[in-house]
Amino acid sequence: MTPARKVHALLDAVAAGDRRAFEDVYHLTSPRLYGIVLRLLRRPELAALALRQAYGRIHAEAHTLKPQEDPVCWMVAIARSCALDMAWQRPVGDAFEPFDAALRGDDPLATDRHSPALSRLLACLGKLPEERRRMVLLAFYDGWSREALSVYFDAPAAGIRAWMARSVAQLGACLGRRA
Repeated sequence: MTPARKVHALLDAVAAGDRRAFEDVYHLTSPRLYGIVLRLLRRPELAALALRQAYGRIHAEAHTLKPQEDPVCWMVAIARSCALDMAWQRPVGDAFEPFDAALRGDDPLATDRHSPALSRLLACLGKLPEERRRMVLLAFYDGWSREALSVYFDAPAAGIRAWMARSVAQLGACLGRRA
């Protein structure tokens, strides 16, 4: 039996009231779902709470799973929805702390000597308009999400996505040229 079919069979048993089947579903799928909600929320305590809510909904809605649906995708959608609901309830201040500063590695820009590749990248970054350069650095160097950038730059997330795509394309074109 494939893993998807196994999970589907277990969820059918959950819908019929089998408590042991729910425990099995949890053990089979919780690492993946926890990883997804943690990636969205970036705080273990919030991820654990979102995961608890997700499994509550999975238990309550197991009877709605259709035979042709992928059960893991269905569960991921529920977990993602719970995490996003929780993210909307958080204060905006949390959006600007995407990673723990204590976990940062060595800063390649802090040294006086740069590799030729880094020097080329810095030269290409210097060709971007200042606001777009800051946006690229906040996203790729500091790990800010599109939503955090949207709040910071007071622009819609779709606009941020378009600016980032253009900036990355411009950087790629610049790095592709060798002087």
